[in-house]
Order: sequence, then structure tokens, then C-alpha cells
Amino acid sequence: MKRFHTFWPLAAIAVVCASAQTPVFTTGQAARLVLGQKNFTQGEFGASNKLIGAPSGLALANGVLWIVDSNRLGSTPNNNRVLRFSDVNTYPGPNDSPEIIGSTCGVCRGDASLVLGQPDFITTNSNLSATGLRNPNAIATDGRILVVADTDNNRVLIWNSLPRANGQPADVVVGQADFTHSATSIPPTQTSLRGPTGVWLTNGKLLIADTQDNRILIYNRIPAANNAPADVVVGQTGFTAFVQPDLTQSRIPASASNMQTPVSVSSDGVRMFVADLAQNRVLIYNSIPTANGAAANLVIGQPDLTTGISNYAFTGTPSQSSTDTTNKETPVLCTTATLSPDFNRNPTYPLRCGRTLSFPRFALSDGKRLFVADGGNDRILVFNTIPTTNGATPDAILGQPDENSDNTGDNPDGANALQTPVSLAWDGTNLFIADTYNRRVVVFSPGIPNIPLDGVRNAASKQIYALGSVTISGVIQAKDTVAITVNGTAYTYTVDAKDTLRTVVEKLVDLINKAPDKNVTAAANISQLQVVLAAKTPGARGGLVTLTVTTATTSTASTTTAGSTTSGTPLITAITSGATLNIFLENPSQIAPLTLIQIAGTDLCEGTGSADLTQPYAPTVLSGCSVFIDGMPAPLLSVSPVQIIAQMPGEVLDRSSVSLFARSVRAGGKVVATSPVAATIVAQNPGLFALDGTDPRPGIVYHSSAYALGMVSVDGSVQEGDTVTITINGVGYSYTVKATDTLAIIRNGLIQAINGAPDPFVTASASNEYTRIVL
Repeated sequence: MKRFHTFWPLAAIAVVCASAQTPVFTTGQAARLVLGQKNFTQGEFGASNKLIGAPSGLALANGVLWIVDSNRLGSTPNNNRVLRFSDVNTYPGPNDSPEIIGSTCGVCRGDASLVLGQPDFITTNSNLSATGLRNPNAIATDGRILVVADTDNNRVLIWNSLPRANGQPADVVVGQADFTHSATSIPPTQTSLRGPTGVWLTNGKLLIADTQDNRILIYNRIPAANNAPADVVVGQTGFTAFVQPDLTQSRIPASASNMQTPVSVSSDGVRMFVADLAQNRVLIYNSIPTANGAAANLVIGQPDLTTGISNYAFTGTPSQSSTDTTNKETPVLCTTATLSPDFNRNPTYPLRCGRTLSFPRFALSDGKRLFVADGGNDRILVFNTIPTTNGATPDAILGQPDENSDNTGDNPDGANALQTPVSLAWDGTNLFIADTYNRRVVVFSPGIPNIPLDGVRNAASKQIYALGSVTISGVIQAKDTVAITVNGTAYTYTVDAKDTLRTVVEKLVDLINKAPDKNVTAAANISQLQVVLAAKTPGARGGLVTLTVTTATTSTASTTTAGSTTSGTPLITAITSGATLNIFLENPSQIAPLTLIQIAGTDLCEGTGSADLTQPYAPTVLSGCSVFIDGMPAPLLSVSPVQIIAQMPGEVLDRSSVSLFARSVRAGGKVVATSPVAATIVAQNPGLFALDGTDPRPGIVYHSSAYALGMVSVDGSVQEGDTVTITINGVGYSYTVKATDTLAIIRNGLIQAINGAPDPFVTASASNEYTRIVL
């Protein structure tokens, strides 16, 4: 970054000595790393050793990550393969610098070193053979053997040792007699499979989620021969229990011992966890079952083991009339009411909360924590301890800003967003998430949450104020009145015969500011004949200020709201921009590339420091403190424990969201890094600096040139024979108007006269707006 000037005095900073904190997962935090795409918002389509299609299953052991690059969700592309990433141990840790010299995304990692199901990294054909795959969905490894659920071939493949070559054939097949068959059986048998989408290895056992047979199969030993029979079945009373193949005809109510479309199974070595997709729940078995039809002990996402409703937040619906007092919501899992009561002032409840689930895809535990991929709500639920009661509340939520949201806002593929996460892997420090519809795997890590989710702001436009306007038009007629009402307070001006529309605008502005109005500040936009109103309260609250206008004569009045005017006898008219002031798109949390940003927080840096502005470039380290944005070190202006002023790198122009964290090397070499937070990139939202004082304040515009500027506006009506003269330092430049001229032609004629002389003091050009000459 080139040298910049100090635009504001840095406030006095109190040094905060924070006590040691334990890294934790925080609701709404950003991912730290991304695999399979060039950045967090690139959804590139295809297949290579660097590019992931639409992933599903994940498995991690001994620093090697296996990714199933395929799915059954309709997400594209479906590459029918499994990728091996051998270098996971080399990825930067939460406290490490992620910078890669010369790279614009140091947090973008991963080159696959091996592919299964295909002969190379660019072929994506489905195949039924010992080397082929058709829509595989899950994978498991214990570091010695590898197991893949080859879903649409209705089988599970086993490699007795970890594959070492592309396209290496499997050694054993489960669910089929050999590698060339893919038949199903109705009713099922002890050896059959129908669309398996989950596999797991634990304590020498193989667990399979036989999805379309609504059951979990348990093999007490890893099968060594094709078509081996399972030892235990869970979810059904026996191995041959009939399963209705048409899900629309299935009417079996949820119970502790049944399942509907289980899509994953896992274990922490003691317990067993099943994502029971169609019954919107995760089942927990306190031990791995040893008997057929065993019942689950408790459930996540439902109040009990006999309920299977998606996002079971409440029963009932809000009353739709003031006389209906019976049809109201009763909380089930979401017990905190929203701020919007129904028509009869009964409390209403959110559509989801942390305790609900919608089509869960995966559950994973390390024996201490539990992670749940809540696919239908586009989020991961984090439980710091294994739940011991039904419908437990998570400690953190990843992929959403809070427990009630199920939207991805401006960036559905942002650094803090997920779209249908389907699988998880955990290495003791990092949580790997298969983010299927974003065609990537993202890595979240516990951290120190010293930067709030909204802690990254445009350093210039720190607050956004709602704006509204009243446009004055019509004909001047004495004794007409215009009344602007702001939040119930009316400001009325009576038109004088000597007025112009411009003076009416100016008089209304004076009335509002001289009061002064407690809600708004008024200004005159003469070129548009508008009274511009800016809220005094920043943010969304300022947008709630109401705005109406009334025009009248001495005997007749008509009311104008939300931009429409009824006809009446007054000849002057007034139109509002809306019924309330408006918050425009320029959000201070939306940052343009190369914009200065303010990062607010606690314990960000150990000391304070400022850049040496005599140098040609800003430093990336000040007082041991640095900021990384998508792995790139950001240029720094100043640092302190509670505030960092940095610059958003210009290299982020090709993305709409970035992951940002602060890193500080303390005395003695200790490293403290914050949890990553996301920042939204909007190229059209640069900062506007302002003078000190009470908001709204006069703005400061910085030009790329140090040369003085002036403007001449060419307005009015075209009349043949009129002469326009611009005098510059005593020298006049004239243009005589022709009948066929337009204002633009007149402007261009004056520009030609000035530049053709040429004038010794100025150069003339046309402005980007209106018919103005820039000197």
C-alpha cells in the first residue's frame, strides 16, 4: 500500500491487560481455511487436483484428509470420486501466520495427492467395478484401512490398506456378491444394502447407515470377504423387516427404536450417533448396540423420542384477527418469544432456535464435544459436552449469526456461511466441514473471540444514517402551505408571492433546523429541489423515523405519504421519498477494496504503534501485531489493544467475503490470535471521511490530484443568439447559442474555446454529471 495521510486524530487508548482465555467456538465466527476453491466466495465448477466439486463425506486420520467428491443432493458437479489430501499437518494452525508469499489467499489450501474411483484427476465418470464409484457419499478410516459408501451402486467398498495409487481397486465389497453387481433386495436381508450413505470404523467394528432400508448395520469385525453378513441391526426389529420403498406412503410414527432415512452413523468409541434425516433428529445410544432393534437413549432436535417434526419450535399459529384468542402459539423447543406479538398481543416464537433441527446430516463426537451438521438450517451445532437430556441447547452455532437465522445474507458462500453442510471431521483442533452447495471444505477452529462479529468497520463511514427527502414542485401561489411532518411533529411554511421553489425548499430547511427537530437534520438539495432529511440516530433505528407531507390552501388540504399525492386546489406539490427514512445499501460493515478499516475489540495487541508516514509503504507488523485477511498481511496505520486501523487489500476485488483475524506476538514470544470474523466486500462502498463533531458532520473529499478545481454549470433554456462568457483570470471565453443547440453542445463549445486558446491557467473538461464544466 502506498503512503497515506492521517485523516483523524487517534483517540486516547486505554491499555487492557486481559487474562488468559481458553479458545472456544463462537456463534457466527468465520472459517479459518478453505479447501477446493480459490477463495471463500469462488464457486468454480469442475474437477482437478485443486478443485473440489460438491463434496459429501470426510475422514481424517494421521494428518491425511479424505474427501468424497460426490453427493446425492443434486449439488453440482458430481465427480464420482474420492480425493486424498496428504499435507493437512502442514496447514497453518490458529496461531500461525497463514501467509503464502505471492498468494492472494494464504488460507486457501489443499492439493489432492491421490484419487479413487477415477484413473486421474480430470475424469468424473460413474462406474460399477472394483475401481469405480457411482455417487459415493461417505468415507471412514482408522489410519490403516479405508471404507467408502458407494451409494448408488448399493454397496460399501473396503481397502485393506490405505490406497497408494490413483484408481486403486478395492479389496472387499459389502452388500453385493462381487464387484460387478449392484442389486437391491426387498425385503432386505442380512447381507443386502440399499443406498448406503454412512460408514464408520470404531474398535474393530464397521457401522453402516443403510439409508433406504431405514436401518444401521453393525459388523463386529471388519469384513474380510465379499457379501459378509451383519451381526446387529438397529432401526428395525430384524434383518428382513419390510421397508416401504415409497417414502410418501410411509406412516410409521417416530419412536426410540425406529429410523426414517438415516444418513450417517458415527461413534466416539463408546456411544453411537445416528443422523435420522426424515425424522429431523440425532439419536444418541449410550453404548454401541449388541441386540437387534435396540432403542436410543436420547435425542437432539426433538423434545422426546416420539417426535420427528422439522424445526419443532412451537405449536399453533398466530391469531389472524383481533377477536381470535384461541389460535395462538405455544412454545415447544423455542421458549424465548420474538418481539412481534400476534393481533391479540399473544407472544409469538421464532421458526427455529438452537434446540431445533431440520434434516440433520451428520453427528460427530470426540468423546467430549458433539458437533451436529444441521443441513436444513445451513449450520453446525456445537455442544461443548455430550448432551444428557433430550432437546439440548448448543453452546455455539457455526454458519449463522444467531440461533434463529436460516439465511446466508449477502454472502451465501461467505467466510462465515454454510449451504447444506453434510459431513464433518475433527483433528482435535480443527473442524472440517463439507459445505456441499458451496463446492468446498471449510475449516473452523476454536479461538479467542476478541473481535465481535461487527467489529470490522469502514474506518471512515463508521455509522450509516438513514435518509429521506421531500421534493417540491408545481407552481408558486401565495398562501399555499407545505407541511412536513417528522415523527409526528409538523413544520409548516406558507408560500409568499415572491417565493420560488428554491426559496420554499430553503425556508422548510430553516424551520426544521431552527426548532431543532430531535430526530433529523435538514439540508437543501437545490439542483433537485429537495428537502433532504438525515436521521440523528445512526443505523436501523434512524430508519424508523416517519415522514409525511401536506399541501393546502386556506381552505383545502391533501395528504401525501410514501410518494403519492392526491389532487387538490393548492398549486404547489410535495412528494416524500417514503413513509419512513431509508437505510441505504452502504453499510459500514461492507468494505470496498483498498478502503481503510477499523477493527475494534479487546486485547488485540500488547502495545500501541503507528506507521511511519515518511515511508513509501505502510508496514504489515506494528508492535508485534498484524492483521491477516484471507491469509494476506494487511497494511497497518495504527495498532492498540482495542483498535487497529488497517487497509483492506486491493486483491480482494474478486470476492464478496473474507476471513479476518488479528495476531499478536507478545513479550517472550507468546502468540495470541483472535477468532476469525467475516467481512463483506462491496466494491461500490468506499469510505467518506468527515470533520470531528456531532453527527451528521461535514464530509472531507480527498482527490487524487493536488490541483485546484472549479465548476461552471450550464443550465436554463436554449435561445438563439444568447451569448455565454466564462472569464478566467481576466480572459473571457464566449459561445453564441444556435437554435439547434442543446445544453451539452453549449458546454462543449465553451470547453473547446478554453482549451483551444489554450488558457495558460486551466484545462477544461466535461463533468460526469449534469452539464457542467470542470476547470
